[in-house]
Amino acid sequence: MTTTLLKSGAVVTTTDELFERIFWRSPLLAHEALLLWKHLRESPTGMPSSDWKAWANERNLTVGQYYNIIKGMRGAGLIEKRGGRYHVSTGFLREMEQMVRIYSRITGYEPRL
Repeated sequence: MTTTLLKSGAVVTTTDELFERIFWRSPLLAHEALLLWKHLRESPTGMPSSDWKAWANERNLTVGQYYNIIKGMRGAGLIEKRGGRYHVSTGFLREMEQMVRIYSRITGYEPRL
């Protein structure tokens, strides 16, 4: 599980801000996670999980930083692991959609998507 901050009155307007909400403890990890997510999005076959060392070395990340990025993105539902490869997931979107449905139901407010 990963914490995503939902700050009152602060609407996320950029991709950077979205990742900053997930990696709120470290702007560096937010930036690096966004770069890895974009890499996965552009790769139709995903990235083998065994490529972790090459990615970490290329980005000058420690093993701990790399695993924190993976853990954070998996926990938020941004990525998933299938067949030993990381892929962009639809899980994050499903979670947000479900939150909107629940909040709409309990408040009577109509979603503005």
